[in-house]
Amino acid sequence: MSLIRTRIAPTPSGRLHPGNAVSFIMTWALARTTGGHILLRIDDLDKARRRVDYLDDIFTNLEWLGIDYDEGPAGVDDFLRHWSQHTRLERYQAALDQLQQAGHLFACQCSRRQIQERSPKGVYRGHCRELQLDFFAPKTAWRVLVPNHTEIRLRDWRWGSRSLNLSGYLGDFVVRQKNGLPAYQIASLVDDEDFGINFVVRGEDLLSSTAAQLYLAQLLGKSTFPRSIFWHHALWKDHLGEKLSKSKGAGSLAEWREQGQSIGPLFQQAAHWLEIRKTVTTPAALLDALASRGVERIQPPPQ
Repeated sequence: MSLIRTRIAPTPSGRLHPGNAVSFIMTWALARTTGGHILLRIDDLDKARRRVDYLDDIFTNLEWLGIDYDEGPAGVDDFLRHWSQHTRLERYQAALDQLQQAGHLFACQCSRRQIQERSPKGVYRGHCRELQLDFFAPKTAWRVLVPNHTEIRLRDWRWGSRSLNLSGYLGDFVVRQKNGLPAYQIASLVDDEDFGINFVVRGEDLLSSTAAQLYLAQLLGKSTFPRSIFWHHALWKDHLGEKLSKSKGAGSLAEWREQGQSIGPLFQQAAHWLEIRKTVTTPAALLDALASRGVERIQPPPQ
């Protein structure tokens, strides 16, 4: 069986919340149970929202949870010097240049409000496709052309195979922002491909992002990411049935710790989503339970 290479990929745009923790715990447990390799990848493209205390929050919480990793920054200073996505901008731009030169991109000057007015669901409907706008004009984003009825298939750990109509979910999505920075989809793909990631655990709300990244990998002729296995787990919701998120002010792990709460409920929730029907409240207990149950289905193909 090929070595599992996965990643924990927090964003320093706010403090981590319990939903983040459970996703990280499951990623860690599945990798450790199978002898896999874990990368800590911090997605910090959005410098305006990145704060040193949010970065410190990531390292503090991983230590509190008992989550270790094999590759990545040792702390905030090491991250800023050697691991920030802003040290990899040339890699992202190279991928964008390849897409542009192959004719897969077009320039777009639509605002979010205009897109929302044309499509209540916010799906871009190709307004600027044929306008041949200047790629380097001010306030211009780059979008990738997604033909109608574009179906993306992915290898799912739980379901075996899934498909998604990318054109229906996202339409022509942004790969370079109006501020000139690469968008999340292209940066995430390039990072995962460069670091050899072949197993990705993420929330069900990121299914369309997985499809977008697989589409980009196809256009760029990538070899590792398209062969990856994915697991899109359920979302931990609040008492109103809304998913926990930083933008909606979900209670943070920092508050959780300050209130004297233990890591037990977080590991129990992870065990529940991993279909482990026993009490699990510690890292060691989760690894033991998962090893007893077996995770033989995580089998990326040989490289």
